[in-house]
Amino acid sequence: MNFTYKTYKNILIKLKKDYKFVSFSKIKFSNETFKKSILLRHDIDQSLEKTIPISEIESELGIIATYFLFLRSPFYNIFSPASESIVRKILKSGHLIGLHFDFTKYSNISVSETSYQIMKEIDFIQTFFNIKIDAVSFHRPISLKFFRNLELSTYPHTYEPIFVDNFKYFSDSRGIWRFGNPFESEEYRKKENIHLLIHPIWWNEKSIKPIISIKKFRERYLKHFNENINSELKSFWENLKNEKE
Repeated sequence: MNFTYKTYKNILIKLKKDYKFVSFSKIKFSNETFKKSILLRHDIDQSLEKTIPISEIESELGIIATYFLFLRSPFYNIFSPASESIVRKILKSGHLIGLHFDFTKYSNISVSETSYQIMKEIDFIQTFFNIKIDAVSFHRPISLKFFRNLELSTYPHTYEPIFVDNFKYFSDSRGIWRFGNPFESEEYRKKENIHLLIHPIWWNEKSIKPIISIKKFRERYLKHFNENINSELKSFWENLKNEKE
């Protein structure tokens, strides 16, 4: 299976025939019994820009996904004008926003301290965008035992037993199906619940190797960096030019 936008659209069309797409919050807090359900999730590790075609495909098909965003990303700032515009476009398309929490930004924190820091990050995002966070996912997660002891009040997190035990997890991490192709699984054949993690950075117009996806991301990142340097230091460059003259 190649990782193209056409393929992604076909995946969703196929899943939509037999499944209903649900949110993490609805699963946790509803009294309903969920069968033939899909949790569609996106962890945005590097590029916010790559969410645009993915979210548009989903919106076109009437499918809602949860986009998990970093508050403290080394690659993007959700509060910058350009990034804010993308996030608001995702919201306008009807999608949900979650917090992608990175343990590496904190040193040796306990369960209670983790909960406190997560709630602080949630508050920043909710206040700025005037939304309710759907759920929390974790970047490079530690042991499942740790997460089973973690409670976040009205905010579900993706490693709670209800999501781990009752949904079959599939992920496109590193640009491959790490836990097998969903459509070749016994769970899909039986139409059991699925937890599908899609990273937009791996998906493109044409089929390319994962390393090329990273190379293209680096090129876009450097292009934007240079544009910002030229824009924000405009007076510096003008003065430097005048000095030379």
